[in-house]
Amino acid sequence: AVGDVPWGFSPLLPQAEVVRVKPETADVPGILERAIGRSLVVVVKDAHRYEASKSVVSALLAARPDATVVEMGLPIWRPEGVTYLATYGAARANAQAAAELLGV
Repeated sequence: AVGDVPWGFSPLLPQAEVVRVKPETADVPGILERAIGRSLVVVVKDAHRYEASKSVVSALLAARPDATVVEMGLPIWRPEGVTYLATYGAARANAQAAAELLGV
């Protein structure tokens, strides 16, 4: 694909608040505050490639070990001790299968 390609759960979660963040500028306290009293699903793509992504995910999970991580790329880096789902791809079908497994 050329250019930006949309991926993730946004089209499958019309009732959810979806917050897209860039790891380098992610406001972890703000994300956690917005997620108070709600489920937190952290969706990443190829997190193993980016230290900033791993840092943000790790910070979120330190505060919310009940969160679920969905890796929409290659599952090379896997945070331990949390619910983790790897889709092995970021196509709509991959996202839909993950959403179904999560009961969305």
